[in-house]
Formats: sequence, structure tokens, C-alpha cells
Amino acid sequence: MEVVLQQDYPALGYVGDKIRVRPGYARNYLIPRGIAVELASRNAKQLRHRLTQIEAKRAKLKKAAEEYGKNFEGMILEFHLKIGEKGKSFGAVSVRDIENALKERNVQVDRKQIRLHDAIKAGGDYPVEIKLHSEVIVPITARVIVERLKSSTEKDEKPARKGRGRKKEASDEMAQGDEVEAVSADQTSEALPAEE
Repeated sequence: MEVVLQQDYPALGYVGDKIRVRPGYARNYLIPRGIAVELASRNAKQLRHRLTQIEAKRAKLKKAAEEYGKNFEGMILEFHLKIGEKGKSFGAVSVRDIENALKERNVQVDRKQIRLHDAIKAGGDYPVEIKLHSEVIVPITARVIVERLKSSTEKDEKPARKGRGRKKEASDEMAQGDEVEAVSADQTSEALPAEE
């Protein structure tokens, strides 16, 4: 079923967008809540009137989105990412992280409006798009600063090894003890006089 959105609904689109959805979803959720209107409505005159209202609302929201988009001009969000000695990253910068960083700057954006191609797992500057309206997309930059973790050779002291290392050391000590006992047994047999 084809519907026209009367309100911004980031999961589907923005005001005035014509979209195709399942009939049950349209009839039971979108239309009763006033989010959308059915495109194949019986009364064509009423639909045309509605569409002109929707287009006027769309133009107004586009202008408001452009004004709001000025808050994002030249915005750079900094993130810190830990990377191990072999270059493997611990974690990644995702859409959720970007959303939280924007909230810290008092900029309210729905997560579905943030466009990030892939989760960021390396250092550098990455482009991120914020879709405020179907015709207004604002670019920002996500700057990822890499923090390298110390390698085991750089650390002052190695922690005591657990598990297999201790067992091996204990077995080496026991083997040395066995040799000592074997030697002492041989020496005692030489020290004793032979029986006749």
C-alpha cells in the first residue's frame, strides 16, 4: 500500500515522502496515529487538499531543518580508541557513540538520522552525515584518536604466570630432587659393605 507521510518518521521517511508499506501496518498504525495518509484514497479532492497542506508543512520543516543544521557547521566529535600492540582495536566508534557525543553538546538527534558507513576501528577523521530532513543532510567529522596499549616488553615487571608455567617449574624441581635422591642411593650402596 502506498502512503504519504504527514509527519517526520525517521524509520520510514519525512513529511511528504511517498512510501510503500504493508497494508496492516498502514491501517493499524500509521493512518490512525496521523503519521501517514493513504495515497489511493477514495476522495481525490480531499487527498489533493491534504497533499497541498503536507507540501506546505514539508517546506516549513525543511527551512527549520536548515536552520537547525547550522548548529553542526564545522563540528568535530573526538573519540578515543585503544589499540593493542599488534594493531587490533579494542571496541569501535558506532552510531550510538556519536549520538551520545551529540547529546553531550546539547544537540538532539535520533539515532536513525545518523549515517555512518561502518563502525570506526582505526584512528583518523571520518565523515558522518546527519539527515535532518529528506533534502537536508549535514556533514560532521568524527575524529578518532588512538591510544596504544603498552606491550609486555615495555612493562616494568612481568606478573607471575599462572597455570602451566608453575606446573612445569614444579616438575623440574621434582626431577632435580629425584636425581639427588638417586645419587645418594648409589653412594649409600657403595658405602655399605657387601654381604658374603
